[in-house]
Amino acid sequence: MSLPDGKSLGSTNGKGLRNLFCHAHGFTLLEVLVATAITGIALGVVMSLLAQGHRQAYRGDISKTAAAVAAQLVTHWQSKGKFPASEQGEMDGFQGWSYTVESEPLSTTITLPTGEIKEVQPDELVALTITINSPAKTGKFRLSLWIPASQVRQ
Repeated sequence: MSLPDGKSLGSTNGKGLRNLFCHAHGFTLLEVLVATAITGIALGVVMSLLAQGHRQAYRGDISKTAAAVAAQLVTHWQSKGKFPASEQGEMDGFQGWSYTVESEPLSTTITLPTGEIKEVQPDELVALTITINSPAKTGKFRLSLWIPASQVRQ
């Protein structure tokens, strides 16, 4: 028996169609194991990327809150007209957040046209460093400002 395209269905003893469909091939155990391993590796990579994205989002939230804390401190001190020379405390409205403020004379290094390097300390400027500590102890956030020395309480 043959098909219209000339291919044979197998033997012509009446069992040709049965022989054709009884020899259907499936996947071998090795092929299934390889496919499972590849799928497992791909899922592991995807889960790792999701976890990394979650950590980055959390770190971004903490950084955003630290910036809000620093902005509130600076606004508060500007409204009083003076910045503290040294201070530490807890933040109102931000449970668990704390800060430390330190000021020191501003010092910078310049290179003169002659090539000489000179350290300059302008008396009218102070370097103010605000360190923000998160409740999760994920790290310290620092903000450095140069402000006029006349705006610092002694």
